[in-house]
Amino acid sequence: MEADEAPAGPDALVAQAMDRALATERAAQQAIADCERQAAEMLEGARQQRQTMLERAQARIVALHTRVAGTLERQAAVITERSRQSAATAVEQLSDPARCTRALEQLAAHLTSDDAERAHDAR
Repeated sequence: MEADEAPAGPDALVAQAMDRALATERAAQQAIADCERQAAEMLEGARQQRQTMLERAQARIVALHTRVAGTLERQAAVITERSRQSAATAVEQLSDPARCTRALEQLAAHLTSDDAERAHDAR
């Protein structure tokens, strides 16, 4: 036996076991720290993805609202123009005395023909 090697006594065995247990605990703590770091990185990545998706969705919503607003404005302009044309046509038709006279004559003829038919049917 060499001089450096002392016979392993119970205290030496306990010390070696404690050293191994402490080394294992340090390795476990390092593994836990690595896992926590990886989890934090994954969580941050997920947050960034969520933010990117939210920003894209908001941009799409704004673009859609812009297109719809433009369509509504164009449709409102068309409706306004048609209404203006309709009103102009009505004013034109109402301001024509000959047309009003014809319309009244047609109405009178229609009403009197209904009266004549009712009187005939009543017999």
